[in-house]
Amino acid sequence: MKILTASLCKIGGRDYNQDFVTVSASGSNACLVVCDGLGSYTGSEDASRLCAEKIKDLFEQVSEYDPARAVKRIYCEAYIENAHHFVTSHKERNPKIAQSCTTVACAITDGTSTTFAHIGDTRVYFFRNHKLTYQSKDHSLSQVAVELGQIKLRDIRTHKDQNKLTRVLGSDYFVQADIESLQKPLNAGDSILLCTDGFWEYVYEEEAEQDLASSATPEEALHKMEKRLLARIPRFNDNYSAIVAMCKED
Repeated sequence: MKILTASLCKIGGRDYNQDFVTVSASGSNACLVVCDGLGSYTGSEDASRLCAEKIKDLFEQVSEYDPARAVKRIYCEAYIENAHHFVTSHKERNPKIAQSCTTVACAITDGTSTTFAHIGDTRVYFFRNHKLTYQSKDHSLSQVAVELGQIKLRDIRTHKDQNKLTRVLGSDYFVQADIESLQKPLNAGDSILLCTDGFWEYVYEEEAEQDLASSATPEEALHKMEKRLLARIPRFNDNYSAIVAMCKED
């Protein structure tokens, strides 16, 4: 089994891009990271880039001497905590971006063990045989409204508090990521989608299922999803980014 990936990171209708994506993939081993810098804080594009690159670099370093260990839950937690300290250290040396922060979503796998992690409202989706079986929960006030039964999950997209986050990476104190480990190995036909709110706001889960099922490659699936997004976005829409990983027979 091998993992094929495709990604996009677009500026949308904004003046600059605070999203950042990075991928390290070889055979059945992969590290996928998507970050979204907080738009109201100067320098958040630095926070998102530094976070994503640090997680990937740490994954590759561990993979060099122990690939099986590199994808374990405890190591995923360590990658994210180290990325937080890496970002805050950079901020301390650059006072102009002292308020910058970022969300993060990542997936690490060797095909046998797979771990997902996220902080904020950048999402992780896992599809088994093209059917959604896991979706991360946003760290936002809108997600709290869902948990309280005040709104439906689908209504997060238009809720007034959708962009009010309860957890971010790079703030004055470290907050734990939500971690999820798959109980079974990946199989051909499985897919992973990581994406920022500027993407998932305009691409619905059932549509992602359809696009993955009808696509031979991750590039094709991502193109179909972006086409849906472009038909719906308003003027001055947010940056939007995503990674699609598909499991194929080797």
